[in-house]
Amino acid sequence: MVVVYATVADYRLQTQDEATSTERVQSYLEEMSAELRAECGLDGTEALTEDQALLAKSIVCDAASHALKPPSLGGLGEIAGATQASFSANGFTGSCTLANASGAAWFDKRKVARFKRLLGKAPRIGTIMPAIGG
Repeated sequence: MVVVYATVADYRLQTQDEATSTERVQSYLEEMSAELRAECGLDGTEALTEDQALLAKSIVCDAASHALKPPSLGGLGEIAGATQASFSANGFTGSCTLANASGAAWFDKRKVARFKRLLGKAPRIGTIMPAIGG
């Protein structure tokens, strides 16, 4: 049995992406769930707490969204997928560069770190002080 941390309905609610086919969304959710398990050292048999499950759903939906929804700039017309845009009006200028125009999926490092802390798998930092003068 494949453990998927988000449903297509969860994805659509979180991302407002109604254009991508259900099959494609489901495929990415399965893939991102598998990658999250691998990243966190889970085998899929663990029972997640409510907080853990909510965060896992958010991480998986975000990652799938990066791959499935082309980046766009609201208010600047049809610039979806652009790597750079600039505009000027009445002495004001602005520009924007989209970091993920390729449509690659990735996890938000901060969310994954929080998820690992909830799982009790966060790295611990420690120090050893050597003996001095003895």
